[in-house]
Amino acid sequence: MSDAIYSQTAKLSAPAGGGLPAEPPEHVAGFWGRVLVAVSACVLTVSIVGSAAFLWFRIQERREIRARVQGFITSLENRTDAELADRAAQLHEKPKVAEFVLPEIRRALRASRSEDQLCAVIRLCEAFVDRREIETALFELRGDRREVVAGAAVDALAKVQPAERAAELLGQCVAGSASGETVPAGVDSACAGLFRLGAAGRVEIEKRLESMTTDRRRWLVKYVNEVGGPYRESWLKLLGEDADAGVREAVARAMAMPEPIMPASAPAAQGAGEGGQANLAGEARGPDSAGE
Repeated sequence: MSDAIYSQTAKLSAPAGGGLPAEPPEHVAGFWGRVLVAVSACVLTVSIVGSAAFLWFRIQERREIRARVQGFITSLENRTDAELADRAAQLHEKPKVAEFVLPEIRRALRASRSEDQLCAVIRLCEAFVDRREIETALFELRGDRREVVAGAAVDALAKVQPAERAAELLGQCVAGSASGETVPAGVDSACAGLFRLGAAGRVEIEKRLESMTTDRRRWLVKYVNEVGGPYRESWLKLLGEDADAGVREAVARAMAMPEPIMPASAPAAQGAGEGGQANLAGEARGPDSAGE
């Protein structure tokens, strides 16, 4: 019985035609598995090499772009105001390019040692003061010991929108004069900017008058009267309520004078020289205010 079963089993397992026995299925699966692993390894290697090459290309591209941007920043000090305005307009039209340029501008605001270059960068920044990072970088320059730089930076802050935000920033610059956080030229520019802002500036300066020295308030009376314009009378009336008799007398003299027929433009920041705001400030404040 057992021999018959064995014989039948042998017939079923033998290949047809008397050939070699068929390869077990697990051996076939193992071969194709090894092929699949090898192919996958090749594909992965190609992907890694391709990714590395792409990454290297992008790094080189960014380096080249940064080198060109740095060259652009360096050349700004040789540009006229009209050329700077044209460059700013071009950057506005090309926001993708601006994304590369603005970080370098912020670095220049923090680290530039050239006064001319820094002032040129500040003028370029006037077109981008709506960006909070540029606003912050300019605000930090209010205490720069280079008077022209500090004055230009604060003057640029006056262009922040809305006007109430600009007035708030300029008011903080005025308040910083007592602690030395804002240099005198920065305070000059802050007062001038508040005056140009009109109603928003008047509201802010009213909060800051008590923190100003008497000499500074006298200077402000002279400044407002010299510059004139639509806000002259309201500012002089505000200053006419000052607790100091000398300030009130200065206001009375100013009010008795005829208003300038052609309102003067805002004087340059202190330290600019050539009869600008430095001379006006010196005349109004006198020698005792040198340490303000």
